[in-house]
Amino acid sequence: MGLDLAQNVFSFFIFCIIELLFILIPMLVFKFQKKNLKYEFRHRIIPNERLHRSWKLRVVDVLSGVTLGVLFYYIGSFMAKTIKKIIIQLKGEDFYHAATTGSVNTTPPPPPPNPFLIWAIIVVGVALMYMTVALSEEFCYRGVILKEIGHKSKFWALILSSGFFMIYHVFPGIVPWATFLTFWSYYFTFGLLLGGITLFQKGDLITSIIAHGTFNSILWVQLYLPYL
Repeated sequence: MGLDLAQNVFSFFIFCIIELLFILIPMLVFKFQKKNLKYEFRHRIIPNERLHRSWKLRVVDVLSGVTLGVLFYYIGSFMAKTIKKIIIQLKGEDFYHAATTGSVNTTPPPPPPNPFLIWAIIVVGVALMYMTVALSEEFCYRGVILKEIGHKSKFWALILSSGFFMIYHVFPGIVPWATFLTFWSYYFTFGLLLGGITLFQKGDLITSIIAHGTFNSILWVQLYLPYL
Protein backbone atom coordinates (compact mmCIF):
# COMPACT_ATOMS: atom_id res chain seq x y z
CA MET A 1 0.00 0.00 0.00
CA GLY A 2 1.32 3.44 -0.98
CA LEU A 3 0.99 6.67 0.95
CA ASP A 4 -2.56 6.92 2.36
CA LEU A 5 -3.98 10.46 2.20
CA ALA A 6 -7.56 9.32 2.66
CA GLN A 7 -7.78 7.21 5.80
CA ASN A 8 -11.16 8.91 6.17
CA VAL A 9 -13.08 11.65 4.40
CA PHE A 10 -11.96 14.29 6.90
CA SER A 11 -8.26 13.57 6.35
CA PHE A 12 -8.77 13.80 2.59
CA PHE A 13 -10.53 17.16 2.95
CA ILE A 14 -7.60 18.39 5.05
CA PHE A 15 -5.22 17.28 2.30
CA CYS A 16 -7.28 19.22 -0.26
CA ILE A 17 -7.02 22.36 1.88
CA ILE A 18 -3.26 21.85 2.32
CA GLU A 19 -2.96 22.10 -1.47
CA LEU A 20 -3.50 25.84 -1.01
CA LEU A 21 0.26 25.81 -0.34
CA PHE A 22 0.60 25.80 -4.13
CA ILE A 23 -0.71 29.36 -3.97
CA LEU A 24 0.85 30.41 -0.67
CA ILE A 25 4.44 29.43 -1.51
CA PRO A 26 4.60 31.34 -4.84
CA MET A 27 2.95 34.31 -3.14
CA LEU A 28 5.65 34.27 -0.44
CA VAL A 29 8.27 34.28 -3.19
CA PHE A 30 6.54 37.26 -4.83
CA LYS A 31 6.50 39.03 -1.47
CA PHE A 32 10.22 38.39 -1.06
CA GLN A 33 10.68 39.88 -4.55
CA LYS A 34 8.68 42.92 -3.36
CA LYS A 35 5.98 42.42 -5.96
CA ASN A 36 2.38 43.57 -5.60
CA LEU A 37 0.69 40.45 -4.20
CA LYS A 38 -2.86 41.45 -5.15
CA TYR A 39 -1.76 42.11 -8.72
CA GLU A 40 0.28 38.90 -8.98
CA PHE A 41 -2.55 36.72 -7.68
CA ARG A 42 -5.09 38.21 -10.07
CA HIS A 43 -2.69 38.48 -13.01
CA ARG A 44 -1.63 34.83 -12.72
CA ILE A 45 -5.27 33.77 -13.02
CA ILE A 46 -6.59 36.46 -15.36
CA PRO A 47 -3.93 38.44 -17.26
CA ASN A 48 -4.44 42.13 -17.98
CA GLU A 49 -5.49 41.66 -21.60
CA ARG A 50 -8.33 39.35 -20.52
CA LEU A 51 -9.41 41.34 -17.46
CA HIS A 52 -12.30 43.13 -19.16
CA ARG A 53 -13.59 40.12 -21.08
CA SER A 54 -17.39 40.33 -21.43
CA TRP A 55 -19.62 38.23 -19.18
CA LYS A 56 -20.93 36.37 -22.24
CA LEU A 57 -17.43 35.27 -23.17
CA ARG A 58 -16.81 34.35 -19.52
CA VAL A 59 -19.86 32.10 -19.63
CA VAL A 60 -18.37 30.49 -22.74
CA ASP A 61 -15.06 30.02 -20.87
CA VAL A 62 -16.85 28.30 -17.96
CA LEU A 63 -19.02 26.10 -20.17
CA SER A 64 -15.95 25.19 -22.23
CA GLY A 65 -14.21 24.18 -19.01
CA VAL A 66 -17.11 21.97 -17.96
CA THR A 67 -17.23 20.35 -21.41
CA LEU A 68 -13.48 19.75 -21.42
CA GLY A 69 -13.65 18.34 -17.89
CA VAL A 70 -16.23 15.78 -19.02
CA LEU A 71 -14.07 15.00 -22.06
CA PHE A 72 -11.07 14.54 -19.76
CA TYR A 73 -13.02 11.92 -17.84
CA TYR A 74 -13.42 9.80 -20.98
CA ILE A 75 -9.83 10.46 -22.07
CA GLY A 76 -8.63 9.42 -18.62
CA SER A 77 -10.72 6.25 -18.67
CA PHE A 78 -9.36 5.34 -22.10
CA MET A 79 -5.78 6.06 -21.04
CA ALA A 80 -6.10 4.04 -17.83
CA LYS A 81 -7.37 1.02 -19.74
CA THR A 82 -4.71 1.38 -22.43
CA ILE A 83 -1.89 1.78 -19.88
CA LYS A 84 -3.11 -1.29 -18.00
CA LYS A 85 -3.15 -3.36 -21.18
CA ILE A 86 0.32 -2.21 -22.29
CA ILE A 87 1.95 -2.66 -18.87
CA ILE A 88 0.50 -6.14 -18.40
CA GLN A 89 1.71 -7.15 -21.86
CA LEU A 90 5.20 -5.74 -21.30
CA LYS A 91 5.76 -6.34 -17.59
CA GLY A 92 3.11 -8.77 -16.46
CA GLU A 93 0.17 -8.60 -14.06
CA ASP A 94 2.34 -8.69 -10.93
CA PHE A 95 4.16 -5.54 -12.03
CA TYR A 96 0.89 -3.74 -12.73
CA HIS A 97 -0.53 -4.86 -9.40
CA ALA A 98 2.56 -3.54 -7.61
CA ALA A 99 2.18 -0.24 -9.50
CA THR A 100 -1.46 0.24 -8.54
CA THR A 101 -0.99 -0.76 -4.89
CA GLY A 102 1.98 1.60 -4.67
CA SER A 103 -0.06 4.60 -5.80
CA VAL A 104 -0.92 7.37 -3.34
CA ASN A 105 -4.37 6.57 -1.99
CA THR A 106 -6.89 9.42 -2.37
CA THR A 107 -10.01 7.25 -2.09
CA PRO A 108 -11.67 7.43 1.34
CA PRO A 109 -13.35 4.31 2.78
CA PRO A 110 -17.12 3.79 2.34
CA PRO A 111 -19.28 6.35 4.20
CA PRO A 112 -21.89 5.53 6.89
CA PRO A 113 -25.32 4.56 5.43
CA ASN A 114 -26.73 8.04 5.93
CA PRO A 115 -28.03 9.78 2.76
CA PHE A 116 -27.76 13.27 4.30
CA LEU A 117 -24.13 12.66 5.27
CA ILE A 118 -23.31 11.21 1.86
CA TRP A 119 -24.80 14.25 0.10
CA ALA A 120 -22.82 16.51 2.43
CA ILE A 121 -19.62 14.64 1.55
CA ILE A 122 -20.39 14.95 -2.16
CA VAL A 123 -21.12 18.70 -1.98
CA VAL A 124 -18.12 19.56 0.20
CA GLY A 125 -15.87 17.37 -1.91
CA VAL A 126 -16.95 18.99 -5.18
CA ALA A 127 -16.50 22.47 -3.69
CA LEU A 128 -12.96 21.59 -2.59
CA MET A 129 -12.13 20.10 -5.99
CA TYR A 130 -12.75 23.49 -7.60
CA MET A 131 -11.79 25.91 -4.83
CA THR A 132 -8.62 24.28 -3.50
CA VAL A 133 -7.30 21.43 -5.68
CA ALA A 134 -7.99 22.80 -9.17
CA LEU A 135 -7.39 26.45 -8.26
CA SER A 136 -4.13 25.74 -6.40
CA GLU A 137 -2.60 23.35 -8.92
CA GLU A 138 -3.54 25.50 -11.91
CA PHE A 139 -2.19 28.61 -10.19
CA CYS A 140 1.15 26.93 -9.51
CA TYR A 141 1.76 24.81 -12.60
CA ARG A 142 0.04 26.91 -15.25
CA GLY A 143 -0.18 30.36 -13.66
CA VAL A 144 3.39 30.46 -12.32
CA ILE A 145 5.66 27.78 -13.83
CA LEU A 146 4.16 27.79 -17.34
CA LYS A 147 4.05 31.59 -17.52
CA GLU A 148 7.51 32.19 -16.08
CA ILE A 149 9.23 29.74 -18.43
CA GLY A 150 6.92 30.86 -21.25
CA HIS A 151 8.64 34.24 -21.38
CA LYS A 152 11.57 32.43 -23.03
CA SER A 153 9.94 29.41 -24.70
CA LYS A 154 6.30 28.36 -24.77
CA PHE A 155 7.32 24.89 -25.92
CA TRP A 156 9.64 24.24 -23.00
CA ALA A 157 7.19 25.94 -20.66
CA LEU A 158 4.56 23.42 -21.67
CA ILE A 159 6.93 20.46 -21.37
CA LEU A 160 8.49 21.46 -18.05
CA SER A 161 5.26 22.56 -16.35
CA SER A 162 3.68 19.25 -17.40
CA GLY A 163 6.73 17.41 -16.07
CA PHE A 164 6.49 19.12 -12.68
CA PHE A 165 2.76 18.39 -12.60
CA MET A 166 3.47 14.73 -13.33
CA ILE A 167 6.25 14.47 -10.74
CA TYR A 168 3.97 15.85 -8.05
CA HIS A 169 1.39 13.12 -8.67
CA VAL A 170 3.85 10.20 -8.96
CA PHE A 171 6.92 11.40 -7.10
CA PRO A 172 9.65 8.69 -7.16
CA GLY A 173 10.53 7.81 -3.60
CA ILE A 174 7.03 8.49 -2.36
CA VAL A 175 5.69 5.95 -4.83
CA PRO A 176 7.59 2.86 -6.06
CA TRP A 177 9.35 2.99 -9.43
CA ALA A 178 6.76 0.56 -10.76
CA THR A 179 4.07 3.16 -10.05
CA PHE A 180 6.08 5.97 -11.61
CA LEU A 181 6.91 3.96 -14.76
CA THR A 182 3.29 2.88 -15.12
CA PHE A 183 1.46 6.18 -14.58
CA TRP A 184 3.85 9.01 -15.49
CA SER A 185 2.40 9.26 -18.99
CA TYR A 186 -1.14 9.61 -17.60
CA TYR A 187 -0.32 12.69 -15.54
CA PHE A 188 2.10 14.16 -18.08
CA THR A 189 -0.62 13.99 -20.74
CA PHE A 190 -3.09 15.84 -18.52
CA GLY A 191 -0.40 18.41 -17.79
CA LEU A 192 -0.01 18.95 -21.54
CA LEU A 193 -3.77 19.24 -22.01
CA LEU A 194 -4.24 21.75 -19.20
CA GLY A 195 -1.17 23.69 -20.29
CA GLY A 196 -2.45 23.71 -23.86
CA ILE A 197 -5.76 25.16 -22.71
CA THR A 198 -3.91 27.91 -20.83
CA LEU A 199 -1.80 28.80 -23.86
CA PHE A 200 -4.87 28.79 -26.12
CA GLN A 201 -6.61 31.10 -23.65
CA LYS A 202 -3.59 33.44 -23.69
CA GLY A 203 -2.69 32.77 -20.07
CA ASP A 204 -6.25 32.95 -18.70
CA LEU A 205 -6.73 30.11 -16.18
CA ILE A 206 -10.52 30.17 -15.83
CA THR A 207 -11.18 27.43 -18.38
CA SER A 208 -8.35 25.19 -17.16
CA ILE A 209 -9.45 25.58 -13.51
CA ILE A 210 -13.04 24.65 -14.41
CA ALA A 211 -11.89 21.72 -16.58
CA HIS A 212 -9.57 20.42 -13.84
CA GLY A 213 -12.23 20.82 -11.16
CA THR A 214 -14.93 19.20 -13.28
CA PHE A 215 -12.76 16.17 -14.05
CA ASN A 216 -11.91 15.69 -10.36
CA SER A 217 -15.54 16.27 -9.34
CA ILE A 218 -16.82 13.59 -11.70
CA LEU A 219 -14.43 11.08 -10.15
CA TRP A 220 -15.47 12.21 -6.66
CA VAL A 221 -19.22 11.99 -7.31
CA GLN A 222 -18.72 8.64 -9.00
CA LEU A 223 -17.27 7.31 -5.73
CA TYR A 224 -20.31 8.17 -3.63
CA LEU A 225 -23.40 7.92 -5.82
CA PRO A 226 -23.51 4.10 -5.47
CA TYR A 227 -23.97 4.53 -1.69
CA LEU A 228 -27.14 6.61 -2.02
